[in-house]
Amino acid sequence: MTDDSKMVMRAAKCANIIIALGELYGLSFQEATDVFYSSETAGLIEEGVADLQCRSDKYLASLVWEEFQEKRG
Repeated sequence: MTDDSKMVMRAAKCANIIIALGELYGLSFQEATDVFYSSETAGLIEEGVADLQCRSDKYLASLVWEEFQEKRG
C-alpha cells in the first residue's frame, strides 16, 4: 500500500466518523468536524494507529463524543 493510498483511507475514515457524529448526536457538519479534530482519537487516527482503522465509524464517533463530553466537564 502506498503512502498516498494510506492517506486517502485515513481521510475517508475521518470523514465517515464526522458524518457519524452528526447523525448520532445531532451536530451540524461544522460542529462535528470541530469536535472530531479537537479529539485525541483524531490524532491517533492521523498517526495511523492500526487498531483504530479496524473499528467501526459509529464506535469511533462515540469515543470522540465521550472525549468531548469529558472536556466540557
